[in-house]
Amino acid sequence: MAVISDTNAVKDRFLLPGDIISLLTSLISLPIIAVFFYQRLQNACHRNITMASVTLLMSYMSTFLFIFVLTTILHIRVDWDESLQALCDSTLMICLTLYCLTKATGFLFLIERAYIISWPVNPRHKTLEYVLSCFIIFVPYAVVTGLCIKYRIAINNGNHVCVIGMQMFVLVPLLLVEVFAYLYLTLRFLIPLIMFHRGGTGLLAPLRRVMLRTCIGTAITMCSTLAVKVSLTLFNGEPAWLCCMTCKIDALIAATVMHWITIPDPTNHGYEDDTPQALGVGFEKSTVHTSVSTRTLVPESPGEMDPKQIF
Repeated sequence: MAVISDTNAVKDRFLLPGDIISLLTSLISLPIIAVFFYQRLQNACHRNITMASVTLLMSYMSTFLFIFVLTTILHIRVDWDESLQALCDSTLMICLTLYCLTKATGFLFLIERAYIISWPVNPRHKTLEYVLSCFIIFVPYAVVTGLCIKYRIAINNGNHVCVIGMQMFVLVPLLLVEVFAYLYLTLRFLIPLIMFHRGGTGLLAPLRRVMLRTCIGTAITMCSTLAVKVSLTLFNGEPAWLCCMTCKIDALIAATVMHWITIPDPTNHGYEDDTPQALGVGFEKSTVHTSVSTRTLVPESPGEMDPKQIF
């Protein structure tokens, strides 16, 4: 049962201010994500493009597509009840599909980052942990996404208001899978760094900042995801403009956090953009200044690296 009544003004009738706010959210979000994409694309063009760079760019592209397509569909005006019902249904299905796709590309980037931090010797498809990480995250996520589509709420309430959402028993598993994925991939990235630090060698300052950003970013992203799911729970079906606006804000926050945790450190003297010290993304050829007169070369292959040389 919904906490907020169906007769509430937000849910019962069309609100022009809410519709305008939803549109403004898109107009603000799209340029921001485009700038994020351009900056990371420029970084990639100045060095060898890595799988981590590709997955990060894919995350931005899917977020941009999600907000753009959703905004286009949401602000189509239909006067006939039958057409409005069909539009409600298609809006929810497209929103949910693209939203989960956006989350999935973000998970793929985090999986890639966790893979890189392990100094892998084998390719991805031959690395058991990489394959299992993809399996235990994407298979349940695809299943619960399918269930959310099947048990969706998409109705025309009679006042030309499109009410969309998901039933409680599928909404909770979706939230649990997303929270589990964020926690698991964050811990998988941090634990090797923490263990190495406790080994007595210690981490360079840029990597310590990457760890701090990762922890803060994960907390922010999970709070945003939780807020979206709680709002859906309170309403048990929200007006389309509100549901889509909260999802767009969540996607923007996730993209912003992703961009923040991959910003090159401003104090990384001698580190190239694609080193873990700079981005926390991948290990490539780079030059690390260990002193004013000494230079240590990082091996081309992650499998050939000595952690003491990297950190």
